[in-house]
Amino acid sequence: MKKLTIILIILFPLTLLANESVKEKKIAKYVMENIQKDYVNCYSFYKVAAESFKKAGKEKTLIESLEKSADVALKYNYDLGEIMGFNPEVMAQMTKDKVNDFVNLANKDFSSLAKKYGLECKNLVENPEQRTNYWENKGKKIIK
Repeated sequence: MKKLTIILIILFPLTLLANESVKEKKIAKYVMENIQKDYVNCYSFYKVAAESFKKAGKEKTLIESLEKSADVALKYNYDLGEIMGFNPEVMAQMTKDKVNDFVNLANKDFSSLAKKYGLECKNLVENPEQRTNYWENKGKKIIK
């Protein structure tokens, strides 16, 4: 059901693009670009967190949950990238670079990384509509 919801949230505005104003098209593009970046960030966060918890000997169910969330974020990252016409190789490199960035951040201060991305990523995976609304409202304020 979550998959259908996210696809509808993303695709429905696209079906309306032909009849929308230029501003609405810009807002739709802004939303998609930022949600896609959110998914890259969340995939990276979940992968780094899972690996960190493995090294720390945390319980297996927690690690599996983090890895499952990473898989969800990666799938949506690629789904959105495909809709936006991104090259899969470019997306793979962007994702790899972001994971490396998060590894560096985690090595410096994992708790700050977790504080910044933990709840945001949990909400994105569990309720993508909320994050979509966030970016849409922000886009409406900054795009004239």
